[in-house]
Amino acid sequence: MALEVTNKESGLDRLELLKRLQSIDNKIQESSKRKGIIQNRINESKAKIKGAKALLEEKHTESMNFQKEIDKKSLDLKCVEEEIQKSREKLLKINNNKEYSAVLSEIGGREADKSLLEDKILSMMADMENVTAGEKDQKREKETLEKEHDELKVAVESEIAVLDKNIEETKASWQEIAQQIDKESLELYKRLVEKDGEAVVEVSGQACGGCFMQLTPQTYNLVHRKQELIPCLNCGKILCLPEG
Repeated sequence: MALEVTNKESGLDRLELLKRLQSIDNKIQESSKRKGIIQNRINESKAKIKGAKALLEEKHTESMNFQKEIDKKSLDLKCVEEEIQKSREKLLKINNNKEYSAVLSEIGGREADKSLLEDKILSMMADMENVTAGEKDQKREKETLEKEHDELKVAVESEIAVLDKNIEETKASWQEIAQQIDKESLELYKRLVEKDGEAVVEVSGQACGGCFMQLTPQTYNLVHRKQELIPCLNCGKILCLPEG
């Protein structure tokens, strides 16, 4: 259904005013989209830091567990060394050859155990160096990400402040123009914008620039007369002629 045009004090008809509102809304949408993009960068940065912290915690836990195993093996080694020492002291008090041989054999077995433990501890200590190095590398990675995040946060907050200022100024311009439009036309515009962000579309050839459906000859002629607000019969968007 066409809406009759009535000019306001500004001398601009409703269609031109609505086109200006659409232009402003497009700018607001672009600024809001930009805000969303840069805020996502912050969220992605936070996610990377969270992942790095979790990995560092895993590395630290692995390092602690390794150290516990080394400490346990070192304690076992100390116990074996004490047993060997006690057995050697016992040898000095034995006069029986059979008993002496038995204790000597026992010492030999414990010396073998000691050798195995020493080899195991040396191997674990070598592995521990790699684990510790991995933990240090991960810590540096986390610190680098945190530093980059802090720098990004400063830049993003600055850009968001500019965008917010622009959005507020643009909204003020929107209100100034909206006050020049009759209530019925403005409500129609708002409903269309709320639907998918676009209310006024240019005619493309002889088709609606919103839904791309071919216009009827009558609708096309009415758009060219510029005497009424002409909605697309299919999508309901307000039709206008291309600029120029």
